[in-house]
Amino acid sequence: METRGEEGFGVAFLGYGRMAQAISRGLDRHGLVPYARQAAYDVLGDNLARLSAQRGFKAAAGGRDLAGLSPTIIVAVKPHQVRGALEEIRPALSDQLVISIAAGVTLGTLASLLPSGAGLVRVIPNLPALVGQGMTLICVPDGSPPASLDKAKAIFGAVGSVAVLAEDHFNEGTAVSGSGPAYFFLVMEAMIRGAVRLGLTWDVARELVLKTALGSAQAAIDLPDLSLAELRDQVTSPGGTTAEGLLELEKGSITAVIHQALKAASDKGSKLA
Repeated sequence: METRGEEGFGVAFLGYGRMAQAISRGLDRHGLVPYARQAAYDVLGDNLARLSAQRGFKAAAGGRDLAGLSPTIIVAVKPHQVRGALEEIRPALSDQLVISIAAGVTLGTLASLLPSGAGLVRVIPNLPALVGQGMTLICVPDGSPPASLDKAKAIFGAVGSVAVLAEDHFNEGTAVSGSGPAYFFLVMEAMIRGAVRLGLTWDVARELVLKTALGSAQAAIDLPDLSLAELRDQVTSPGGTTAEGLLELEKGSITAVIHQALKAASDKGSKLA
């Protein structure tokens, strides 16, 4: 087994699905942890071997072998697989930092599966992390050393933005950033279909909607002195076309429906946890 330490493998992935692959790619692209200093293990061995050959990271023979290679282990298996995966690698753990991206698996549950000397961070990335525009939630147990949080922030900063949030607000945060992309996709899809009904081609409608959504989000980010209401007012002329469209949205109680969707997602997260 290779020597564990910063001079060896900087990050090890326990599970190498789409999200782990995106984090791995971001770390390499930003020069934080090149592929040559990454290791991974996944039960889909053939796919792991192919990606290892393409990217140049080490493919470990098993979870326990992987755990001894790096000071930082990212647990990227499905939530129902976390217990079995951590029980397998526990004998090889000592003072490593374990970062879990499994939705619904709490710090308390994770801590119960790890030796007392191991560090722990829980994160919830979202789908836009796949394209380097993620919004990742991060929490740590009380009394964790600042270095654990700093390392997690650096890792997930390679695939977007990060927000440190108390775990007792993770369900609410996940309802917004975790589930939120699905809501935006639904709205964009509805606008595209509506534009097609008006007579635009699908390709034209798609480009108009997606570029408008992207530009609107960027405007809100780049113009922080203007509230969203003020930005909306700049688009809305009295008695104009936008005002007419907004009236229809208000008739449909869009604000109330969005609030209800967020609450439903948050409540479901509580039940799953």
